[in-house]
Amino acid sequence: MKVNVTVLMDGRETVIPAQTGETILEALARAGIAVSAPCGGLGRCRKCAVRATGELACEDSARLDGQTVLACRTRLTGDARVRVSESKAEILKTGVSAGEETDGETGLGVSVDVGTTTLAAYLVERSTGRVLASDARLNPQRPHGADVISRLSFAIESEENAALLQREILAAIDEMTRSMLERAGRAGEEIRCRALVGNTVMMHLLGGYPARPLAFAPFTPAYTALHEKELGGVRTILGGCISGYVGADTLAAALACGLDERDENAMLIDIGTNGEIMLKKDGRCFACSCAAGPAFEGAHIACGTGAVAGAIDHARVENGEIVYTTIGGGEATGICGSGLIDLTAALLDRGDITPMGRMAGDVRLSERVYLARSDIREVQLAKAAIASGIRILAEQAGAALADIEKVYLAGGFGNFIGLDSACRIGLLPAELRAKIVPVGNAAGSGSVRLLVSEQARRRAEALRQATRCVELAATPDFNDVYTDELLFEDEDDE
Repeated sequence: MKVNVTVLMDGRETVIPAQTGETILEALARAGIAVSAPCGGLGRCRKCAVRATGELACEDSARLDGQTVLACRTRLTGDARVRVSESKAEILKTGVSAGEETDGETGLGVSVDVGTTTLAAYLVERSTGRVLASDARLNPQRPHGADVISRLSFAIESEENAALLQREILAAIDEMTRSMLERAGRAGEEIRCRALVGNTVMMHLLGGYPARPLAFAPFTPAYTALHEKELGGVRTILGGCISGYVGADTLAAALACGLDERDENAMLIDIGTNGEIMLKKDGRCFACSCAAGPAFEGAHIACGTGAVAGAIDHARVENGEIVYTTIGGGEATGICGSGLIDLTAALLDRGDITPMGRMAGDVRLSERVYLARSDIREVQLAKAAIASGIRILAEQAGAALADIEKVYLAGGFGNFIGLDSACRIGLLPAELRAKIVPVGNAAGSGSVRLLVSEQARRRAEALRQATRCVELAATPDFNDVYTDELLFEDEDDE
């Protein structure tokens, strides 16, 4: 039965439709409203707390006080009112273009970068490649887990779960498409096709392909080559995947950066829950995936959050004190990924963190927000995954870091992090600092190219076939490199 949920957020009221029996978290996610739930709805992280009244079925363990409940463990039995303190996440969707290649076809198309955490969509004039409008929202699958492993676990439990995940993504894409068409003053009948890119798991879930093989070694995808398929009644181009954990988004980003065409030794790095790295050395291409985990998305961090209003986004040491800024400039309500990196670097500079990662106690940043000792361990695990991937991929390609002429840092997270801080904590090698070029949502630009150009689609497929995927865990020195990268360098030794 359909019910209405009145959502109070940022001083505004919005009524969203819902179904009896679904959780508050599921209803909010479908509406694109950001509520942190990194545990995947298990009730463990307790970050999805909201104020709620009305017809609700709430487990005793999910009721924190009179009206405060865990959204993931509270089900709707009728109409309800929900107060959400978190604003909509900031998602990078700008700076996207088709380049110079177009086939000159008529009508409109939609390109979507389908991330584990976020979706970024673009309405494109196919004849020119011009982006007419863009839209972004949180991935509505987030209530089923913050990372691809959680999503996979949910999907393989039953065919119904897999079908639900596909419906959630396609419904979100349809909603974003309608929003973009309205803002551009165009009609839905003008849509001719769409191009979708994402990591391999996301591509399998939205394409309706069996996900079980990706959950178990040797992690073999059901498809890898770029192809077309009708999804939701729309001709859809599905980007090609390099391996089980190096997906179409990485390939699209490499296409946008011209990794296949530039005569240079270049590296592409996309830092996220699943970090992906590509390296071109002497005309040969290599790729790997790094299981960084969701710490930079706010998961497993005591006061972690996404890039929302109130999140600490940058920090530094000034006269021995930690000073910081927040998104929106208001009171600090949490710490997002870029803030976490800056804070770690600042505390290292101040001597509060040892090279081993030990910190004497929690660091209070405001009345509500603090950096916990356990947070530093999460930073170590995440940064070690990325850093060891960079070093091992270079080794496998026969390249010294000095041989790399340019580093393209892709994705929203890479666009916002402080590069000096990233190098200070060892997330990125200090030797590469001067060569790093943030390229924004390169995957989005690549998806637009796939939409409007047959030549771009051929280039992407040739690059996919020419790329050798390196399984980091299978390399003999992985454990040693990873262990070394867990440490922070003493500034005096740099």
